[in-house]
Amino acid sequence: MKAIVRKTAGAILVLILVVWQGCGVEAVRSNRRAQVYLEHDQYELAKQELEKSVTLDFENPATHYWLAKCFEALNETTKAEWEYALAVRFNPASDLFQMSYIKFLNDNGKQKESQRATKLFLEHKEGAMRDFLRLGEAFIAENMDKQGLMAYFAAAKVEPKNVIPLLTVADYFASKGDTDKEAEYRVEAFKINPYYPGLAKWLGEHGLRVDVPEPPDYPPRPTELEKELFELEL
Repeated sequence: MKAIVRKTAGAILVLILVVWQGCGVEAVRSNRRAQVYLEHDQYELAKQELEKSVTLDFENPATHYWLAKCFEALNETTKAEWEYALAVRFNPASDLFQMSYIKFLNDNGKQKESQRATKLFLEHKEGAMRDFLRLGEAFIAENMDKQGLMAYFAAAKVEPKNVIPLLTVADYFASKGDTDKEAEYRVEAFKINPYYPGLAKWLGEHGLRVDVPEPPDYPPRPTELEKELFELEL
């Protein structure tokens, strides 16, 4: 009896695997057909293929991403937002999915939600300082300046002793003609590293004086006599 149960269970498992693999193959085919339609701006047909794929492989983030693109092109914004959110949910580490979702929210009048999504993204993102700086540049290139600054400040948190992120923020404000903010962040950078090339000169040319903290007073080095007496005490 036990042998029959084991054989039956094994047969069911094999059947499940075969069905699952078949669904996976069909999902891939639907995605490929959708890509062809997208290349020809046939968003309605692409949407139909991607919806088939989703029913077969719901947790594929790329499918949700492209489905969001279709809904966005078809002006179905509520569905597009939902699909972007699912793409991010199933692959939160993807900069492409995260930025697309953030941009969609921003472009559709949901700036607060966009900034909130940016905050969550940056808090959980792993990477070097330069990765966050590049992300900030990408945000600003898409006219998302607040999100870009958030990424620059995240870069500063990754390497708090490096002045590059603060100088990048200063350059941003300089490009906007905000000289007060530019000076503020150059001063902050100077406090971190007063020896950074050209920084002291810039502050001096703009009439800004910043007091550099004096190095701590270290006790004088012991004399040879003091060393010998100290060794006798050991």
